[in-house]
Amino acid sequence: MRLALHIHRPVLALVVLVLFSGAVTAAPYEFDGRIEAVQQADVYSRAEGIVEKVLVTQGDYVEAGTVLVRLRNDLEALRNASATASLAQAEALLTQARNKLSRAERLSSSGSVTEVTVLGARTELALAEAERDLAQHALDLAQTEFDDTFIRAPISGYIEDPKVRIGSLVEFSSGDPPLFMIVDLNPVRLIYEVPYAQRLSHAARVGSDDTGQLLATVELEVLATNGQTLTSGLHPTASSAWVDPETGTIRVWATIDNADGTFLPGMQVTVRSDMRPGRVLEGQSE
Repeated sequence: MRLALHIHRPVLALVVLVLFSGAVTAAPYEFDGRIEAVQQADVYSRAEGIVEKVLVTQGDYVEAGTVLVRLRNDLEALRNASATASLAQAEALLTQARNKLSRAERLSSSGSVTEVTVLGARTELALAEAERDLAQHALDLAQTEFDDTFIRAPISGYIEDPKVRIGSLVEFSSGDPPLFMIVDLNPVRLIYEVPYAQRLSHAARVGSDDTGQLLATVELEVLATNGQTLTSGLHPTASSAWVDPETGTIRVWATIDNADGTFLPGMQVTVRSDMRPGRVLEGQSE
């Protein structure tokens, strides 16, 4: 599946109606809001090398773990093969040392060899075990370096803003732009700001200052500017724990199920709040 995605530019204007259930109706308010991705990731390469193949393009959907880019890895493959052979050799020498110690201990019990011989066999075994461990670590490192030549998607989502092509040199640097951005479009997040003074007034009308209870009174209906209802029956999921000192507002979030891809990050929205306190108190009396 391929989707043309431009997360940095507004795509569609929406109207979001915020309805507070209850008997008493306050004047409606409107706030500016926007749609953002709940989860997105920048993709970098931990390995350095020449790009041999790019396996995705703009708008492709990928699952987490999908190979996006393959770097030239002939040297890494040789080092991996060499480390594999070295481990096999170390394992063989370890088996030989174990057999030697076993024979020495049997002969020692019958008095055929001295304790010095047994001690020497034990030392050889310890050295063989250490060599095997070093060989295993070397193989683990070689395997990791080989695996790093396959750049994979850290999350599931859509490919956005690719900046890599065949033949380009990939270098690991914190100052370089990411090779890709991956954006997960389901779910998405609605964000808008509410004046804190307004939140205090609503809390007074409701008779509760509990954030969870206040948010539970809110119902969201999302409308396009042509009046079409895009989704409804939503509730805010969280609000910020501080007030912006410049605007005097608090931030409010709502999560939107976006299985059909209607909402895209960057969409500008209007949030209309029709406050109707009373639902919280009714719930408390039950």
